Amino acid sequence: MKASPTYLLDSLSNNDVTFFIPPYQRNYEWSTDNCKVLLSDVSQVTQANLSNVKTEHFFGSIVYVVEEVGFGVPAKYVLTDGQQRITTTMLLLIALRDSIDDRNYKKEIQRRYLENDRADESVEYKIKLKQVETDWEAYKLLVLGHDVPENLKNSSVYQNYLFFLKSLDPFVDEDKKNLLEKGLMKFSIISIQLEPDRNPWENPQEIFESMNSLGKPLSLADLVRNYLLMGKNTRQQSELYNGFWLTLEKRLPGKLSEFIRDWMQADQHRSFKVARESNYKELYGAFKEIARGRSAEELFESFVRFSHPYSIVCGLKQTELRALDQVIFDLNVIGVAPAYSYLAEVLAAWEARILSEGDVIEVLTGIRTYLLRRRVLGITQAENKFYPVLGKRLSELSSSEDKMGSLFRQLSSQEYALRLPNDDEMTSRLRALNFYNLGRSRNYPRLLLSMAEEHLTKSRPVWDDSRLQLEHIMPQKLNVDWRQMLGEDSESVHQEFVNNIGNITLIRHNQELGNKSFCDKKETYSGQSGLQVTQNCVLDREIWDAESIRRRQDYLIELITQKILNIPASFKRASNWNQSDNSSTSFDQRAKLNPLIGETIEFISNPAMAAQVISDSKVMFEGEEWALGPLTKVLKERSGAKISKTSNFHGASNWSWDGVKLVDLDI
Repeated sequence: MKASPTYLLDSLSNNDVTFFIPPYQRNYEWSTDNCKVLLSDVSQVTQANLSNVKTEHFFGSIVYVVEEVGFGVPAKYVLTDGQQRITTTMLLLIALRDSIDDRNYKKEIQRRYLENDRADESVEYKIKLKQVETDWEAYKLLVLGHDVPENLKNSSVYQNYLFFLKSLDPFVDEDKKNLLEKGLMKFSIISIQLEPDRNPWENPQEIFESMNSLGKPLSLADLVRNYLLMGKNTRQQSELYNGFWLTLEKRLPGKLSEFIRDWMQADQHRSFKVARESNYKELYGAFKEIARGRSAEELFESFVRFSHPYSIVCGLKQTELRALDQVIFDLNVIGVAPAYSYLAEVLAAWEARILSEGDVIEVLTGIRTYLLRRRVLGITQAENKFYPVLGKRLSELSSSEDKMGSLFRQLSSQEYALRLPNDDEMTSRLRALNFYNLGRSRNYPRLLLSMAEEHLTKSRPVWDDSRLQLEHIMPQKLNVDWRQMLGEDSESVHQEFVNNIGNITLIRHNQELGNKSFCDKKETYSGQSGLQVTQNCVLDREIWDAESIRRRQDYLIELITQKILNIPASFKRASNWNQSDNSSTSFDQRAKLNPLIGETIEFISNPAMAAQVISDSKVMFEGEEWALGPLTKVLKERSGAKISKTSNFHGASNWSWDGVKLVDLDI
């Protein structure tokens, strides 16, 4: 290793050198904020030196490996660290060249810093800094002073050049020249040359990983790409990068780190942490263990094969098969990122003709049903770790004659937290649920009602139709007419049913119907704005009251549980989780409450106080949802007992069903 201090522009003006950014490096990613900092540093150094305060600025280290290129050709410095800083400096120099009026000065910047006089006319060597492939075209055009086409103007290379150009516009030529001569020329660096052939311990990969670069931290994708490409010569690097990695970048823009993590899950059939900046290095360590003994070519080929089905499940690419694309769209509306690795494996089996088109639609529809049933109950626990393991059983699924039955047996053989909700759970929850506010952005009610419309009419409403909106039939705010229709109990009926599934519908309408009369709303529903799911059990009613809402509620619940989210008969009333695992003797209150959904339980201290079980964790008492522990505490306080603020109660010990304490139930 050779290290020497020097000025940055002295290195760039050396005609015996051409800098190369190897394919294993990430794309140019500095933001305009980074550029603002650089320009500010240059300006401060300039002002200090103009004030006769001799000032320099240390710009960090530049690490490179010298690659032999042959007689008469400038030395090739392959950058290991410093890519982002050198590229940004070059963009500032290009902007200075283009903004200065002095023609001779323009030529001098071009000759000294941007092009290499000693190189032949080959553009690759003539330009002093060779970029990675995705940045090369825009950078090359800027250096050569050519127009940049519209399709390249969104690149960071062009945007940062434009920032510098606009920032320099208010300056006169003398000020611009000072920025170069009194500012940028005073930026010093430590130039470090690695010699891995002579000194094996100077491993570029290890040094690269340990460098604390000034820019954005390396992502998981950066680390993996570098690991697989570094150590190859530049020809091999270019072949692997252009033949494989570039395909991944184009196919999965902005998703490569998440893709690598999901590829690891599918490859190992076990879960890994979600790819985030805080754990990139941990995931990278796990990847290196997976990659041990496997060639870069083998791994790249595996990435590219997996990336095609993965791009489909992410919604970045479509199969052009309407039914399949629709169910994948639905899965992404639900939010199914934890299942991407498994879903991509299912699609890969289809592409390999292990599963037929009908099979893959059936399996993905089953997953959609499983997830939507769980979302209705508000369950997401343990799913992150579940799907990669489920991939192990894909061969069992593919060989089964009854794919749907096999899938639901797999889904029902998991722990309680991963259970498949049965019809009783669904019915009870949908009756008590605030359906209007189900899920983020109210996507779940929109999706379920859209699926109901498709079942009724064979036509799905267009999801991104700006007119498509959820509608309260009985409005969220009552006026005099609505109070009169609802009668003396209007406030209690409104409070209980305003967000009930029976009162929520889907319409195509440009304006809110608000608290218009029921008669006016029916007129809208019966026209072009109305969907079939809106008209059924609504248009045949003269008044809209609690009885009407309950009637439509039962209709929609039946439609959802028996048609839209239907499951095989053997699972409809069953406890769909693995109950044979006796490894833990700990009490699980949720498992006790689950079979009692829809049933009434009694408070042991006062059996006159009863609550209805509405989920595995909540009961309905006096019109409000409660967890058993807090409800028990409140009822004991009502009875006059002195209760400490810090007291907690084991609800299952204080409630009974059919005369038996919940804690003692065996059902």
